[in-house]
Amino acid sequence: MTGMFATVAFASVIAQESGQAEALDGLTAEELALEPPEEFPEKPAEPVIEPVAAADAPEVRIGPADGNDGYFDENGRYVIDLMEQDYTYITIEIETPDGRPVEGAEPVFSIEGTSRLLKPEEVSMPSTSNEYGVVEFAVVAGMMGLDQIGVEYGEASTEILVNVISLEATMYSMPEVGEGHLPWDDLMQARVRFGDMKLYADFPAAVTERAGEKVKISGFMMPLEAGMKQHRFLLTAHPPGCFFHTPGGPSGAVEVFSEEGIEYSWDPIIVEGEFAALEESEGAVYRLDDARVVEK
Repeated sequence: MTGMFATVAFASVIAQESGQAEALDGLTAEELALEPPEEFPEKPAEPVIEPVAAADAPEVRIGPADGNDGYFDENGRYVIDLMEQDYTYITIEIETPDGRPVEGAEPVFSIEGTSRLLKPEEVSMPSTSNEYGVVEFAVVAGMMGLDQIGVEYGEASTEILVNVISLEATMYSMPEVGEGHLPWDDLMQARVRFGDMKLYADFPAAVTERAGEKVKISGFMMPLEAGMKQHRFLLTAHPPGCFFHTPGGPSGAVEVFSEEGIEYSWDPIIVEGEFAALEESEGAVYRLDDARVVEK
């Protein structure tokens, strides 16, 4: 007998020996003397809510799902904060008025502003709501401002606002794009899909025509090794804030390999190396081999 029950039993003995009949902490001596159950009862399993097929759900409601990094502002609008050129996944859920998830629904997406919308078929499979009524899509932040995402299915709709924060407001500035550089605006136009534990990418012509060439890319270092000198790291479109979150998403990072190693820096750097765009990979979709730091 340990913990709380040992304390309760000890208090019971004291009460009985002293002849106290009154309650201790609201319990009588007889109640305190009771033995605890040998095992606690198992928590009942939460009831499984069977989904409703989209064809059988003429009336639905739609809204942001739990787990998004968003919030409701004072006007009741759902807002997600995102730094310029950052990338985030957003999930919505579709359900019947009585709370049953709708499976197989294919909502229509739209966006107003400078941010870029990545529809469900571009980030995951399937592109319709799953058995929990959830659909996932993504957005790449554009320039500073308040962008508006609309999601509609049938007569139901919801609105999500993307509050794009300037990098300068976070004491950083966008990496400069010098003459002959491969700009992030081109790199982040790639369409990346997930499947079979791999990444599959389609690249714009501005990227594929540079494959195999020696190129320069400016960005921020996200270290992958211990120590100040990095032989392998990610070069990202803006400063990394979390090692579990690649800034800019799959197309917003270049995996860099340097035989000599490159000193870690908080400031933007310009790296030159042999560029590769990988249509199929298990990690980054861009690589830079035999890399070195250059001045401009």
